[in-house]
Amino acid sequence: MATAVFSFKRLDDGSILIHAVVSPRQPTADKHLAEHASICPAYGPAFRAGETVEFAREVDYVPHFSGDDLEAWLDELLASGADEAEDDPIDMVPEE
Repeated sequence: MATAVFSFKRLDDGSILIHAVVSPRQPTADKHLAEHASICPAYGPAFRAGETVEFAREVDYVPHFSGDDLEAWLDELLASGADEAEDDPIDMVPEE
C-alpha cells in the first residue's frame, strides 16, 4: 500500500522541520528517508541522535510530481487526517 513516512525535527527557535517520503511501499519510503539522513547536514545528525519523531501513514496513492497534484494530495491528506485516530510513532534505526 502507498505510504507516506514523515520525520520531524525541532529547530532551536521552536519551529519544526519536516522531511517526508511518499512511496508505493513503506519499506521503500523508510529506505529513502534513511538514505536522505545519511547525506543531509540539517537533518542527518538529529536523526542519528534519535532527536526526530517518525510516523508512517497509509495513503491512497502517490501523487504525480507537479505542484498542483502535490498540493491537492496534501490537502486531501490533511483533511482526511482530521477524523482519524492518532498514529503511533514508528521506530526507525538510524544508520551508524
